[in-house]
Amino acid sequence: DDWLWLSENLRMFLQRVNRAPLYDELAERDQWQMLEARTPFERGARARRSMSDFCQDVWDKELGLGGLIGDLTDLDRSPIPLITTGELRRFVPVWENQEYLPPCEASCPTGIPVQKRWSLIREGRVDEAVDLALTYTPFPATVCGYLCPNLCMQGCTRQWAGMTPVDVGSLGRASIEATLPELPPLSGHRIAVIGGGPSGMSVAWQLRQHGHEAVLYDLEKKLGGKITSLVPRSRIPDEIINAELERVRESLPHIHLQQKFGIEEVGQLKEDYDFVIIAVGAQKPRILPVPGKERMIPALQFLKDSKADKAEVGKTVVIIGAGNVGCDAATEAHRLGAEDITLIDIQTPLSFGAEREAAEEIGAKFRWPCFTKQVTEEGVELTTGEIIPADTVIISIGDQPDLDFLPDTVKTSQGFIEANDIYQTTDPQIFAIGDAVKLGLFTDAVGAGRQAARAINDILAGKRPRGDTHQIIDRSRIKLEYFDPRLQSFESIEQCSTECSSCGSCRDCGVCITICPKGAISKQEEGENGLEMVVDADLCIGCGFCAGACPCGIWNLVENDPLGA
Repeated sequence: DDWLWLSENLRMFLQRVNRAPLYDELAERDQWQMLEARTPFERGARARRSMSDFCQDVWDKELGLGGLIGDLTDLDRSPIPLITTGELRRFVPVWENQEYLPPCEASCPTGIPVQKRWSLIREGRVDEAVDLALTYTPFPATVCGYLCPNLCMQGCTRQWAGMTPVDVGSLGRASIEATLPELPPLSGHRIAVIGGGPSGMSVAWQLRQHGHEAVLYDLEKKLGGKITSLVPRSRIPDEIINAELERVRESLPHIHLQQKFGIEEVGQLKEDYDFVIIAVGAQKPRILPVPGKERMIPALQFLKDSKADKAEVGKTVVIIGAGNVGCDAATEAHRLGAEDITLIDIQTPLSFGAEREAAEEIGAKFRWPCFTKQVTEEGVELTTGEIIPADTVIISIGDQPDLDFLPDTVKTSQGFIEANDIYQTTDPQIFAIGDAVKLGLFTDAVGAGRQAARAINDILAGKRPRGDTHQIIDRSRIKLEYFDPRLQSFESIEQCSTECSSCGSCRDCGVCITICPKGAISKQEEGENGLEMVVDADLCIGCGFCAGACPCGIWNLVENDPLGA
């Protein structure tokens, strides 16, 4: 067949090139030889040696077992396959469940485990989720539901990704139904708390949960501090505050109101109690040292009179200081009949959240930078010569604690008590918390009370006071691709719980088990509601699919330990 093809096509070829007479000469079969091309492997100069053959026949044969370093190690030095498992993996997945704080919990000064509460709701244990807050604060509804700017929502991973954070406020408001936890028997230790505001009630509440007797003293006629005396009713209903205060009274039977303290009384408390805690807050207003300062009404006094229905304002009101307290004063002035309200400040106003929004809704004007020269009958005169008309002038530039009752053993600085990281003062028997140490939010005061109580409990137990050593989880480990970014609001706390990304805590979704290409991950149950994802090292290839797909950021791909290390 090959010759027939050649002879036929040879004639055609010679005719095309005008050499037809050469056909008879070239068509003699005996003059032809058929050649076949060699493959690339056949053209090689010599056969290839495998690495294993080289190690066995050359390396080990010439230099001894292990080669040049054979006397230093007995590790298996055979060739490593392209895809490795076991100890030969360069990277290994590590299941780091609940080893890092979720951003919401880390952002909350009170330390409420928000994520755990959402987890309980997903499991249908709503009552447990509601009651859990009382372990951390006596005011889960008042503060978390109404007064807190929801720092946990600001820290939420969804918020950082431009998505709507889950609504913790709704969970806080639901906590009004929380039931009082069972209290442990008294230990015999007694602690005196001076101040019945948020920080004082918080530390007393926590101490009682540790089994210690806390005795509360306060100067006012009513318990609650600024929450009961200053916060406008427009921000929180009275029945919410009263319900939570009643719960506090059930837990703390020893509450003494209208108690004024001096240095001698504090000294007597030191003798009668194991520790004394100062939680008097900041009730002394700062006043500008300018002519006409007697015409200024301190914001705290105005809000207190307003809540008691004793305050009066003119049609035109100027508020010096545009912080959140100033915004509260503005909304109350509007409620009392003011028609033109202006808030001035020397810098960009620091007000934010619900207070700022409420002030803007009533039409209050914000002006800055404005520097007050004096207050006259006409209004507030600025250093520029401009007079801002005002029938009523309210001053809201901050407050300081009244510390005249402190003994010399307690050091102060710039009008506030000096305290260390566990809120212990220079007198080891006296602790100080809340605004008496540093001005802050209600939730800061509640959180300080919890930390101080924990430190005192450790000291009474003969332990060194401990802090929270957990680190916040890296938000880049959380995968939000599983959630709908178009969601702008939530209809219920149940929906909120399903939209929580559960940062750093396994939701048992099974994504890692499903996506593992080698089926190396399996789930093992550990007691009640406990689980652990286990990796079979002999199957795992260290590809990192589990870490890349985990919505909660549980899996972490780390470099394997060197062989022989």
